[in-house]
Amino acid sequence: MSIRDRILLTWNYGKAQFIVGAVYNVFCTLLLKTGFSYSFFVDAFILKSIVFALTYYLTRLFQNRDAIFFYINLGLSRRKMQLSVLLIDYLVLAILLTSVLLLHG
Repeated sequence: MSIRDRILLTWNYGKAQFIVGAVYNVFCTLLLKTGFSYSFFVDAFILKSIVFALTYYLTRLFQNRDAIFFYINLGLSRRKMQLSVLLIDYLVLAILLTSVLLLHG
């Protein structure tokens, strides 16, 4: 399995979490840009944890139970897929907030 295939499978697995995370990331970036504060940087990550946990719960609740076997049969565990979605989402937030702090701080 190539890296491109893994990226596409990760996108398909965590599409809802990526979309909600992207909206949250853009919202936090705009708030930080308009009202510059270093404490907001920490608050954004704390709130990100709450938003991610809520999104994870809702996607788990409404996920098709048979769909996960598709990923398991490809050799991808649910835990690894969720961890990759979590890492990508937090990394994007960190990059966006750091770029705003460097450009406007």
